[in-house]
Amino acid sequence: MRKRNTNNHNHTLHYDAEYAGFDLHTANAPYILPFLDRLHTVMDRVLQNHKRVLAVKFDLHLPAHTNPYLQRNPITEFIERVKAGIASYQKSLNRRSKRVYLTDVEYLAKVEQTEECELEHYHVVLFTNKDTLYPVGNLSHEDPTKLGQIIRQAWLKTHGLSADSPVALLHTSTPVFRVLQGPLSTDDPVHRDAFLHFSYLCKEGTTKYQGKRQSFYSSNAKNKAPA
Repeated sequence: MRKRNTNNHNHTLHYDAEYAGFDLHTANAPYILPFLDRLHTVMDRVLQNHKRVLAVKFDLHLPAHTNPYLQRNPITEFIERVKAGIASYQKSLNRRSKRVYLTDVEYLAKVEQTEECELEHYHVVLFTNKDTLYPVGNLSHEDPTKLGQIIRQAWLKTHGLSADSPVALLHTSTPVFRVLQGPLSTDDPVHRDAFLHFSYLCKEGTTKYQGKRQSFYSSNAKNKAPA
């Protein structure tokens, strides 16, 4: 069943227990159909471009001192910092004559806010070439993995915080990451589990509608960060 979203008339709501052959949690319904479309597009594209994909799902929270009326989109700066961190790591490998595995940086990001919280938060799924950086830890200040450090430092620096700060602004999901092999297929149980897990970002509930600013961001074919 589908209905028009009364909070955004450009969106159609999706109530069914599956989408394009992939299962959905009915408890999270309704879903925003264009968000499901973009989840499917990003997963399909990244699995065509890389044989093995590392997919990491995590939440980003704002520091307590943040102005609730943000004039900029912190996801933009975060994504650019993640890309810069990966590029810097690859350059360091190249200088040491180590093999460098190129990667696209694909992502999905959803803006949410509950009635109890003064500040919004962000649900993110990040996709990279598994051969470039693997694995990733819990994104805490004690996470020893290179990708974990890149993600954490990108978010802290976005808010002017020290890269060594122990502040808990990043929270991983369970599992922290998944390794996917393409192409995207409803016959692959790993793909089905991943789509089900990531579809949480597409639910309508707690979506923060931001007027001219988007509530949902995803990488595109040109791999640019959101405006």
